[in-house]
Amino acid sequence: MSHPTATAAATDAAQHPAAAVPAPGALAPTASGPAPTPALAPTTRARPPLSTPQRLQLLSSGVVVLGVLLALVGVVTFALLAVGLDRARADTEQLVRVQSIQTDLLRADATATNAFLVGGLEPAAQRAAYDQAMSSSSARVAEAAQAQPADAAALAVLNRQILDYDAAIEQARANNRQGFPVGAQYLRLASAQLRSSALPVLDELVAANAERADRRMGVGGGYVFPVLCLLAVVGLVLAQLWLARRFHRRVNPGLLAATLVVLLALVGSLIGMAGLSTQVRDTRTGSFADVNAAARARIWANNAKANESLTLIARGSGQAFDRAWTESGQVVTAELRVLGDPALTEAWSRYGDVHGAIRRQDDAGQWDRAVRQATGTAPDSANASFGALDDGLARAVQEAGATTNARLDGERPGLVVAALLSLLAGLAAALLGRRGIAARLREYR
Repeated sequence: MSHPTATAAATDAAQHPAAAVPAPGALAPTASGPAPTPALAPTTRARPPLSTPQRLQLLSSGVVVLGVLLALVGVVTFALLAVGLDRARADTEQLVRVQSIQTDLLRADATATNAFLVGGLEPAAQRAAYDQAMSSSSARVAEAAQAQPADAAALAVLNRQILDYDAAIEQARANNRQGFPVGAQYLRLASAQLRSSALPVLDELVAANAERADRRMGVGGGYVFPVLCLLAVVGLVLAQLWLARRFHRRVNPGLLAATLVVLLALVGSLIGMAGLSTQVRDTRTGSFADVNAAARARIWANNAKANESLTLIARGSGQAFDRAWTESGQVVTAELRVLGDPALTEAWSRYGDVHGAIRRQDDAGQWDRAVRQATGTAPDSANASFGALDDGLARAVQEAGATTNARLDGERPGLVVAALLSLLAGLAAALLGRRGIAARLREYR
């Protein structure tokens, strides 16, 4: 007879076979407690290294980005150089314009003081010359304010000072025509006001425009493109070396062609920048320097001429004006030395001789004779010799300014061509480099 407990166990095992037979590898329960929990396996995996096709695709993208960057930098670099030189030309024109205002004012003052020596009704020719100089200065003030907004505020102040000076001169004339001695005092005050108020404003404008023009003639930023070309050549050479080791081939035609294109761009840009730097440097030290020298010589020569008349008007008490003539003459001599024009130097020497004769006559008590030589129109008069000098300096300013503008304008076409060539070179390098790497990628397909 079977045992009832054994029979029940057999029946339960038959109904639940999975519970009856332990799973393979499972630990049997022990009397001491439940089975320990097995440790979990780590879920993170190390990233597999890039395959060769993936590396080739990255290299291809890098070459394309490098070529496009080269094209963009070249276009921007040479375009900025062209814009900078164009602005330098505009600043040079503004510089000449402001210097012309300064010259016109001093020329007007020299004419007014010289005509004042005649007494009574001034000569019609000198009155016309004064009116023309004042009209020219006013017109140039308006033109300069429109051409350079940065100078507008200072020019507005200058315009008010010009009007005040003109009003003071008219008051001096009215008294002089009536024979009132106070007219001479009004004239001296007007000249002093011109030199203490108006001319310092013009000096600041001249300095600002000269500094702007000189700064914008700088071409150092143009060397950014050659530097980038050099870095691109190094990068393309390294890419070729990697491909040569990976594929056991010495030359990749596409990358080699891209390298040669960039190398040509490097050499061409270096030659072009060297030539541009030389041209701009020659302009700075040549015609641009002549513009400043001729304009300053003319300004200070007219200042000297005005002080010559003011010395005679003072009648024995014009030592301060005579010293001012000497100081102005020293500036003129120095600027003429910069110009190196023998004809202008000779014209200044002739006027200096006439001025010396006038001073000797005045010091000897021959005031009337000195006034006749200072106000006359004979070949040996101060007006005749000074007129030749002033005309020569005016031509020198005009010619030097025109030469400067022509040289700066002449660089623009070359910079436009350089921008286009750099664009083509960068795009060609990108295309050729991509095609060279694509040939290696096709070997995996």
